[in-house]
Amino acid sequence: MNAVSNVGQAVCDRIAELHRIAPGSIGDLMEYRLLTWDDDAGVYTFSCRTMDWMRNGPGTLHGGMCATVIDQAMGFVAYCAKPGQGTAPTVSMQVTYHRPLIPGRDVLVNVRVLTVTKSLMHLTAEASLFTEPERICLSGSGTYFYKPATV
Repeated sequence: MNAVSNVGQAVCDRIAELHRIAPGSIGDLMEYRLLTWDDDAGVYTFSCRTMDWMRNGPGTLHGGMCATVIDQAMGFVAYCAKPGQGTAPTVSMQVTYHRPLIPGRDVLVNVRVLTVTKSLMHLTAEASLFTEPERICLSGSGTYFYKPATV
């Protein structure tokens, strides 16, 4: 992977920083935690929490909130995959819904880095209920644009 060698630790630091600089934001409210990582393989496992207010009419997690679950996890990795300060907004994302996620339940999100170039990162993710990790609820892929900070 053409990126910094300690992405996992940088992601942990970024999550802690988000709690400090953006309390009440979606990423903060969903209580993301990086559980395991393998920087050499480009694989990162997160947990996050969904809440009742994220439900749709039928009582399952709203589709946009489902997309947010994997976008936020992939975004944490993309933000930390390049050295130095910068931004890594989502350029495109594709989500496939397999089963519903249930509001108020913990979610397990597995992220894999496919490629990191000078300015683009391609990642995939799968999400499941924490209690049923073998039953994928949604999967997706995303492209993130790296823009170094200007000084």
